[in-house]
Amino acid sequence: YMPTKQNPFSLFDFLGYFIPGAFLLYTLLFLFAYIQPSLLHSDAIVKYLSFEKPDIYIPFVILSYIVGHLLSFISSITIEQYSIWQFGYPSKFLLGFPSRGYFSVEEPKCFHHFIRFIIALIILPITMHDLVLGKLFRMREFYTKSLDTLLADVIKRKIKAIAISCAKVSDPQVYDMAIEHDFFRYVYHYALENAPNHQDKMQNYVALYGFLRTIALIFVCFFWIIFLHVSKLMPVFNKDVSMGGGIIVLFIISVLTYTFFMGFVKFYRRYSLEALMAASVVYQETQSE
Repeated sequence: YMPTKQNPFSLFDFLGYFIPGAFLLYTLLFLFAYIQPSLLHSDAIVKYLSFEKPDIYIPFVILSYIVGHLLSFISSITIEQYSIWQFGYPSKFLLGFPSRGYFSVEEPKCFHHFIRFIIALIILPITMHDLVLGKLFRMREFYTKSLDTLLADVIKRKIKAIAISCAKVSDPQVYDMAIEHDFFRYVYHYALENAPNHQDKMQNYVALYGFLRTIALIFVCFFWIIFLHVSKLMPVFNKDVSMGGGIIVLFIISVLTYTFFMGFVKFYRRYSLEALMAASVVYQETQSE
């Protein structure tokens, strides 16, 4: 087994941090110039939008990377948490473990209910479409579908065998039901150590779901900016937007936001499935040697 050499900047650094950060900064520059049209002829704005001078590259890359980290963190505690609270971890709903429900929490319930309500409100374009398109029109089945019973049973038996044989847990059932445990963390590291052919694929899925999760957050921000302007709660642009046109724009942005969210959950699911499959297949091969 040859250890994988990790580059100083991985694919996740570009897709998960730099590109979302650069996209947001560049969009804000255009937005700022649109709010104040006179700034389009400003030397500073032209300098940053044109990228004609090399001295712009380094500070822009550094700032984009920093902003990307901030966006990634915020998206992980909002969009990813919503997904986990709503559907459960992919490693669990793949194996048929039921979700407890978004507002199913431990004590103190009032505080946790309030936090979950605030997060659902912040990412309203996602929660709104997830309720209508996802639940009522059953689009959740495209990205939260469980495995068939045969494959799920095979993986469950392999996970139990790995826990007994490799982790030296004589009886996993002593520690309560599998849905209560973070078994995926051990399975994932087992796959990393024993299934090198699957490592690149898992890393690519991590980069893709991190990228889509962060882009979804950026479009959530766009949604609220347009909403505040159209509702006249906080006029952002110099030009007024008709109510009809504003609603159309809001609808398009919300659909795009939900599309990126679906992509995030889909690749989060694929990443988990790849780790589960890699661990179960490799365990069988090592046992047969």
